[in-house]
Amino acid sequence: MVKNISTTRILWTVLLTGTLALGATGTQAQPIAQPGQSQERQDASDEHGERGRPWAIVGSWFGTTSNGSRQLVTFHADGTVLRSGQGEVSINPVSPPHTPGHGVWRYLGHGRFGVTIWDLFYDVNTAQPLRYARVRFEMTLGDDRDVASAKAIVETIDLQGVVVGSRTGSANLVRIPFEPLE
Repeated sequence: MVKNISTTRILWTVLLTGTLALGATGTQAQPIAQPGQSQERQDASDEHGERGRPWAIVGSWFGTTSNGSRQLVTFHADGTVLRSGQGEVSINPVSPPHTPGHGVWRYLGHGRFGVTIWDLFYDVNTAQPLRYARVRFEMTLGDDRDVASAKAIVETIDLQGVVVGSRTGSANLVRIPFEPLE
């Protein structure tokens, strides 16, 4: 009987702690102002029209690169970005699998955003890391803020951090709209 009461108390404690942790995490997802600048000031600084809003990039986008590769990119209000694309899963040793891309974005002004994304390529059989890819791009929003274009530099980086290859590219992006169930 004592063992059951003790087990029940432990389970309730774990459940309550987990619930509080999830609640605290949910309240942290807010846009971040620049140092020395309140959020009110940043949201109000729309000196370049709607395209100039620092948070206009936030959301998910369909992307197509200049070589025809398709991607899904999500920009978060906290300045982080996630990218998934064709070729992440592969058994071809010439084009090994890689993780989704993780990175950060910053507002550059006049409807432009700078983005840096990293992903890790690995051996499909051993899961050993092989190399990194770093993608740096500048994304410019269209007038309606639902389309964008980007120019990019894609670098291959070995495990010691040395750039061993580089190429340029471009992409067009279209915002994924909300579609109600109706």
